[in-house]
Amino acid sequence: MEELALGLAREFRDPGSVPFYAFLLWGVLRAELYGFHPRALEVLLWAVGRVREALAALWGSRKRVGRPGALLAHLLKEGGLLSVLQGAPRWRVA
Repeated sequence: MEELALGLAREFRDPGSVPFYAFLLWGVLRAELYGFHPRALEVLLWAVGRVREALAALWGSRKRVGRPGALLAHLLKEGGLLSVLQGAPRWRVA
C-alpha cells in the first residue's frame, strides 16, 4: 500500500499527502471487504481518473490544478465515499 500511496503522491506532485493516499487505499480495501461501501474501488478509480483528466487537460497551459489531492478529496466526498471511510472503524494492520 505504501508503494501505491507513494505512486499517487508522485503522480499528483503531492509528496506531503502520502498518508492521505494510504488512508484512502486501505479504507477502500476495507470498505469493499467488509461491505461498508460495495463500490468503493469503483468510486476511487473514477475520482483518480477525473483528477488525471484535469491534470492532462491543463498540461502545458498557464492554468494548473494547484492541489490535486484536494480535488481528489472533493470528488470522493461528492461520490459519498470519503464520509464512509472517515466513519469506518479504525483497525491496525499488522
